[in-house]
Amino acid sequence: MNARACLAIILCCAGPTLAGPVEVVRTGPQYCPQDRPATARRITAAEATERARSLLPREFCGPTRSVSGCSFDAEWAHESWRVYALQYKLVDGREDSSALEHSYVILDPVGNCLANIPGT
Repeated sequence: MNARACLAIILCCAGPTLAGPVEVVRTGPQYCPQDRPATARRITAAEATERARSLLPREFCGPTRSVSGCSFDAEWAHESWRVYALQYKLVDGREDSSALEHSYVILDPVGNCLANIPGT
């Protein structure tokens, strides 16, 4: 086999490896419903936060042994709500999110789920 053929094989095999990890998303009507008509009323930041909270796995925000709750941050960008959920544990009266998980829920203007992405 010549050097050019070897290089072609290496590049073909290395391409997917260099691409990085595959994104994981939560799918299905339980985690990412798209049940609202496009003509529905636009939701507010508070409504986006509540919608995102309802789309997270049941025990994501606790209370559990290691999670006391979640803090949420809703951001309006590019005609969509991006809601960031961060788990926390109450430690001496403060929210400690060290070594805990986060998640993103992206909603269209009326609250349909565009993506539900668990953190890594």
